[in-house]
Amino acid sequence: MRIVILSLFFISTLAGIAQARLGETADQLVQRYGQPLSENDQKGQGDKIALADVVFQKGGFQIKVTVIDGISVAEAFEKINGQPLMIGEVRTLLADNSQGHEWEAPQTVDAGKLWVRDDNATAVANQDGTRLIIKSRELVARETMAKRLETRPSLDGF
Repeated sequence: MRIVILSLFFISTLAGIAQARLGETADQLVQRYGQPLSENDQKGQGDKIALADVVFQKGGFQIKVTVIDGISVAEAFEKINGQPLMIGEVRTLLADNSQGHEWEAPQTVDAGKLWVRDDNATAVANQDGTRLIIKSRELVARETMAKRLETRPSLDGF
């Protein structure tokens, strides 16, 4: 009986956190998670991508959301207690962020495990499994472009 109760508690906790979706607006994020714990705008001179990081806590998780132009483009999930994410939790988060696309089987990389969606969105679980970061294809494309510009300086506009 105790296992059944713990299982139901786990499922209800996971259901509360696993509803995150890339592409949600700032208002939808606040509705889903409540008021943010912190917000950090990165729009200073020299930044390659103007964005804001917003941190929420809900259901035993800390969720760090990266917002560009008012839309969620990346979401990082960690348990507040520091425990690794369980396989079922990772699967649920990936499924909830599939947006009609398919995730490829995970690849082992230096950073941990990498999933790539068929539209080039990515998800990375760190080596100890305590953090899962899901990035939209838009953010992946912007980061790739910023890296290219960094490695190939241009004199355009001089």
